[in-house]
Amino acid sequence: MQFSLDKTQKSGLFEQAREQLITALHMGRLRSGDRLPSVRQMALRNNLNSKTAFAIYQKLKDEGYIEIRTGSGAYVSDVDKLDLNQTYCLSMFQLIQANLAQASQLKIAPRQYLELVKNFIEKSQLQEIQVAVFECNQEQVNLFSSEISKHLKVQVFPVMLDKLARPDARLTRLLGRMDYFITTDYHLAQVRELGDHYRKKTIHIRLNPNFVPALIAAARRGKLLMIVSDANFFPAFRRNMISIGIAPHLLDHIIATDDQNLSRVRQLAARARSFYLSPICNPAVRQHIPEGVKEIKLDTMLAEESLEILEAVMLFHPQNPALPTL
Repeated sequence: MQFSLDKTQKSGLFEQAREQLITALHMGRLRSGDRLPSVRQMALRNNLNSKTAFAIYQKLKDEGYIEIRTGSGAYVSDVDKLDLNQTYCLSMFQLIQANLAQASQLKIAPRQYLELVKNFIEKSQLQEIQVAVFECNQEQVNLFSSEISKHLKVQVFPVMLDKLARPDARLTRLLGRMDYFITTDYHLAQVRELGDHYRKKTIHIRLNPNFVPALIAAARRGKLLMIVSDANFFPAFRRNMISIGIAPHLLDHIIATDDQNLSRVRQLAARARSFYLSPICNPAVRQHIPEGVKEIKLDTMLAEESLEILEAVMLFHPQNPALPTL
């Protein structure tokens, strides 16, 4: 196992190491005689100096959890000599005690905290929530809606911003029954004003910060083909990239095309060094990409922080329509 120690936590580095070792022993991931990382490995992994790492091992040795063999390293002690259940139970007790103390600082009573934890684990109430996602182009509004639906399991309705100029009765009814409005920084002021009108909370989202650097890195290597559901977004995307200092000659290496135009996909892919396939496109398009053309893939197109903020607000916002009265 590897120790993962955080200097910013209230519990000390030794306490963290001991708890992680006990948990690994209790869960059967470590056994008596197993070798542990060297002092140098622990120090490098956790950005510690060697003296601190050695002191942690020395304390673990003093408490009987490990043996230090000169010239060989650190090993797990004979677990039969340790009352692991007692120590593990104490660790769980202290964990719950600390969480309740922090909840108290947020004016959350123990029973309220219990209900909130239950909601967080089950997340069943998210299925009742309806949200509208607003964007100015079809590719992004569908992409963001798909990702939010996939990760949060809420009901998502994509709305093009140009529809707001003259909303029909159907759109007006749709907006009225939404629980939250969601958009990017570009349109936050407009959507927030709309949210105020409908008395809905507006939440803003951002792209995965690794997306643009991945595209630019690929463009530096050669031609990059972006295969998307609707390439009409690309001129505005290019302008935005130039506005943040991306050199136009690099952007000249990037071209976008619709996934439905397979003949053009094949034509452009034959000259490309890399390609990006939008997650909302048909994955079978990959069959038309020559071998050797590298694909750019990310786990999420939205920033993980944005997804966490969305989930946190939908689970715990006081106006959440699905949140039980505590």
